Amino acid sequence: MTAPAARLQDLLGDTPRARARIRRLRVLDRIIAGAITLGGISIILAVCGIFFFVAGEAAPLLFPARARAQPAFPAATGPGRALAVGEDEYREKGWLLTDAGCIRLLDFAAGALLREEPLAGLGAARVLCGARAAARDVIAAGTDDGRVLVAGIVFTPVFQNQRRVAQEIAVAWQFELTLRPDHGPVELVCVTADDERVAVAAAAPGFLGLASRKIEGKRVRSADASAALGGLLPTALALDENAQSLAVGFENGQVYRFAIDGEEAALAENLHAGGEAVSALAYAFGSKTLLVGDAGGAVAGWQGIRSSETSVRTMSRVREFERMPAPVTAFAPSRRNKSFLVIDRRGNVRLEHVTTARTLLDLESPAGGGPLSLAPRSDGVLAAGAGGDLQRAELDAPHPEATLRALFLPQLYEGYDRPEFVWQTSGGTDDNEPKFSLVPLIFGSLKGVLYAMLFSAPLALLAALYTSLFARRRMRGLVKPAVELMGALPSVVIGFLAGLWLSPLVDRNLAACGGVLISIPLGLALAALVFRSSRIRRRLATGRELLYILPFLAAACIGASFAAAPLQDLLFGGDLRAWLVDVLGLAYDRQNCLVVGMALGFAVMPIIFTVSEDAMSNVPRSLRAASDALGASRWQTAWRLVLPAASPGIFAALMLGFGRAIGETMIVVMATGNTPILDLSPLNGMRTISACIATEIPEAPLGGSLYRILFLAGGLLFAFSFLANTAAEVVGERLRRRFARW
Repeated sequence: MTAPAARLQDLLGDTPRARARIRRLRVLDRIIAGAITLGGISIILAVCGIFFFVAGEAAPLLFPARARAQPAFPAATGPGRALAVGEDEYREKGWLLTDAGCIRLLDFAAGALLREEPLAGLGAARVLCGARAAARDVIAAGTDDGRVLVAGIVFTPVFQNQRRVAQEIAVAWQFELTLRPDHGPVELVCVTADDERVAVAAAAPGFLGLASRKIEGKRVRSADASAALGGLLPTALALDENAQSLAVGFENGQVYRFAIDGEEAALAENLHAGGEAVSALAYAFGSKTLLVGDAGGAVAGWQGIRSSETSVRTMSRVREFERMPAPVTAFAPSRRNKSFLVIDRRGNVRLEHVTTARTLLDLESPAGGGPLSLAPRSDGVLAAGAGGDLQRAELDAPHPEATLRALFLPQLYEGYDRPEFVWQTSGGTDDNEPKFSLVPLIFGSLKGVLYAMLFSAPLALLAALYTSLFARRRMRGLVKPAVELMGALPSVVIGFLAGLWLSPLVDRNLAACGGVLISIPLGLALAALVFRSSRIRRRLATGRELLYILPFLAAACIGASFAAAPLQDLLFGGDLRAWLVDVLGLAYDRQNCLVVGMALGFAVMPIIFTVSEDAMSNVPRSLRAASDALGASRWQTAWRLVLPAASPGIFAALMLGFGRAIGETMIVVMATGNTPILDLSPLNGMRTISACIATEIPEAPLGGSLYRILFLAGGLLFAFSFLANTAAEVVGERLRRRFARW
């Protein structure tokens, strides 16, 4: 018996050696099966882990705001009613201005009063009113002898070993401004300040005055606007952050807005806020929205809107907030976003947001409707009661501007005339409100996919059809590997070529590119007419039709290039770009969707071609032979047999191309203008979700609204790809069942 036969007998026979070999094979089979199963489960868990991580980072956007009450601070160590309050960004130190004419400096961490400092220059006068600047710890107190006493409070951190260990508070400077030469009482006051200058406005029955002074200087600039009151009694004042606009509310529900220019204050607008007396005014962060509260509890936001008849912006009532249960007594705008606190006479406090016009949080101040402030980081509330006790609460509202309405519905933003979809995460200054509409990004992603598929899908499918059914074997062996090799090109290389070579080429030859889009179909139609002749078809070798069509395509491209300049002079006045803008109103961008469609289509084409060609080639030859036997032409066989039979694979190829295109990053970043606009025109750019994530995630603050919204956008991208793959599988399975009986 030969050695191979003996080994075969050992394997098949009932011998100890055979049984041991079988046991080893079974163990090896279990190990391999376990490894494969573990690998599959690991992949599924990794995908699920990525999804849950993305969802976990985006979920806090939808969490409601929360508040936690803190122990009350007994600041009533002396007489006086609270007029204004404030605290530092760490919420360790604070201050309180009273009508007794003193500033109380407080230590919240220790629960103690540090010291009291009287207002410099008060003398025998009495303090009638007080206010604080919205963006600074600067206070103003109006007296009964026509003066306004101004003081600046400074918080200074103390560091040891490069770590902050304490916070110091001090009244850094004080001065007085005489607003009423007749020494009449000042019953209303408001103040605004920056690093160099302080501006105040004061009012009383029949009087309205303004004054400003540099902190380190002594020259006072003042203006008297009393004549513009017309006998009306002022009930509320508000200065914007730049001291360029003053709002004055009255008992009859009107609001006068004065434009301030140096030493002049001119009445600019008369706003009819309603029938109730205006009880509180304030400018929201950025000073573009005026907040108006009245004695009926109504809270509204006014901002400049450009009318259709004129280009001048006038203040219009554009936002209505939830009505307060009692008359509004004060506002406390945030120093870092568009949220603000509003309090009524019964002590009800609400945290509202200007952009979304929604109530973030309902609070209650047992101290009543006294002055209040929102912490510099918008993470705390400080409210003063009638007895001087301070009520404190910790806020957790990190993403007030992120709502489903703001993300997916049009919003009326400051500086806009109508609700729009806008993505703009930064501006020239910090007070510009962020605009987080995801609609332009979703639209841009779908727009890029549209033009990429319009460019790649017809070419890839026709190439796959020709390669699988018409081309000779030698050409098929050259074309398919070459196209598959295209898929190995890095995206950054394609984007680099598109941005630095293709985009300038299209820009210089825009008319020629447009002519090529018309001449190539005409060239193909002419080739079809020529080849309809049976005499010419008999001379063509089967499988070499492409070689005879190429001259027609080359002639079409060359003809379009030579005819572009004369036709541009004849039809478009010598400048096609200017004609598109002036006549058709189409914006032209050098890095436009034509370039993106070609570059992105070049990257998508290999996937569609490879999968489609495999699907067409796998149609059984017996079916094609039966079609040929029945006398069908090759085109009839392709159209009525091969394409329907291969439709599951073709649909899967298109969905794979869709997923590849919608997730592409580098090509879109380098080849388009990256402008988030809603316009289907192929002559301007767009911004896709993937490009936005790539460009903005490095600068997004960790845990901030932009950071989490970008994760939400990534989740949407994941959902699009998942739906595309699911649709490919479901539709492909249905098509396979439909054509299975063939």
